[in-house]
Amino acid sequence: MSQSKEVLLATRVGELVANDFRTAHIFSQFGIDFCCGGGISLERAIGRFDADAEAVLSALQSLDSNVDTEQGLAQLPLPDLLTYIEATHHSYVREKAPLLVEYSQKMVRAHGEKHSEIKPLAGWINALVDDLMPHLMKEEQILFPAIQGLYSQAQTQTCFGHISNPINAMLHEHDDALQVFDKISELTNGFQPPAHACTTWRVCYATLAEFEADLKQHIHIENTILFPQAIALTA
Repeated sequence: MSQSKEVLLATRVGELVANDFRTAHIFSQFGIDFCCGGGISLERAIGRFDADAEAVLSALQSLDSNVDTEQGLAQLPLPDLLTYIEATHHSYVREKAPLLVEYSQKMVRAHGEKHSEIKPLAGWINALVDDLMPHLMKEEQILFPAIQGLYSQAQTQTCFGHISNPINAMLHEHDDALQVFDKISELTNGFQPPAHACTTWRVCYATLAEFEADLKQHIHIENTILFPQAIALTA
């Protein structure tokens, strides 16, 4: 964010979240209540919730600098592409997925009895996270090291035969994740919160929209750049 530390400290927490929902993730990480406690200034909130002021301000001010681009990824050496995918998309999923679960559980407790879409939504979010976490582990512990071995022409022992076998498994899991997001999009009316939605509800939907965009880019990079290059190494 481009604001100075002084401006940020004087701004109400709820206003910061309204202007840029990504700040909600930072506040959650530092234990700052941005929903019910959103009416006070950031400076007062930092004191009330005993947060590290410099760390909070640094995280807020670094938001704009964390934007990456797909441009040039196809020209990266495979080891660098693997590092990029883990450092950006895998770390993004690990950071945001628990927040989605947290937000959806809060919504169930507050609104689940009155709004029929909330409980199914929480169920689909849990299903998505339960699928994605082991998917990341399989890529990082099995597939990516195998691709690295092919690139470096190292003699590595694998239990899956040709590299296309685990790649096909990952492609199938990518399709499954996108199908789950189709269900989530349907339940949330395309991530559009109703007029009566509270702050957590709105942040959850906005985060889902961001998460879907990142996941689609993540899958696109692997399906169309990483996997074809890996298979080409066996030709």
